[in-house]
Amino acid sequence: MRGPFDALALLAKEPSPGRVKTRLSPALSPIEAARLASCLLEDTAGEMSRLGSVRRYLFLDPPESVGRLEGGAFAGFERHPQKGADLGARMQDAASRAFREGARRVVIVGADCPALEAGRVRRAFRELREGAGAVFGPSADGGYYLVGLASPDARLFEGIPWSTGAVLRETTARCRASCTTFSFLQQERDVDTYEDLLALGKRVAARAHPRCPRTREWITSFFASGGAGSRRRG
Repeated sequence: MRGPFDALALLAKEPSPGRVKTRLSPALSPIEAARLASCLLEDTAGEMSRLGSVRRYLFLDPPESVGRLEGGAFAGFERHPQKGADLGARMQDAASRAFREGARRVVIVGADCPALEAGRVRRAFRELREGAGAVFGPSADGGYYLVGLASPDARLFEGIPWSTGAVLRETTARCRASCTTFSFLQQERDVDTYEDLLALGKRVAARAHPRCPRTREWITSFFASGGAGSRRRG
């Protein structure tokens, strides 16, 4: 892709048993958690493929998984290993790579939010084009499912108390301190705990998620079979 471009960076773990969605245990077995994570990742990648001319990056952990996720929903992504000691460092590395390669705006997402649609990402890019220095998609747990940047800014990623309810509050406080304008997208809910999974099941049953077909099928099958409750009864 020549000339300045908009970049989408998807950060994810390889969906292998014991490495992903561990907070869903013991409600889900490691194999079930990995399958759910796989569905979420493939659905997110497929949805992000609808962004058209946006350059798409997939940053994976562990590094050796880069060569294993190819084709299908991942065909249009440039694949790279994640680098960094914590989530902030890994996001900063992803953003820095895209900006170095000529990106004028970068949006970073994860694979934990089934409600994330391409239209939401387009809106994030639009907010950045219209003057926002940063844009956030707040998640219900106090973090965010999306962050967009108009320029590199390591201050938004260094020393943040990741995996706490203070993530978004601390990050936006740094925006204010540096006079960086920012905006918010609609709040959504990630799938990290069994309570999140139950909430997702209700939304899927109510057809509140028109996309994410793989996740929708997995959720429907899981709860149709009794979900974790069937194992507890057994």
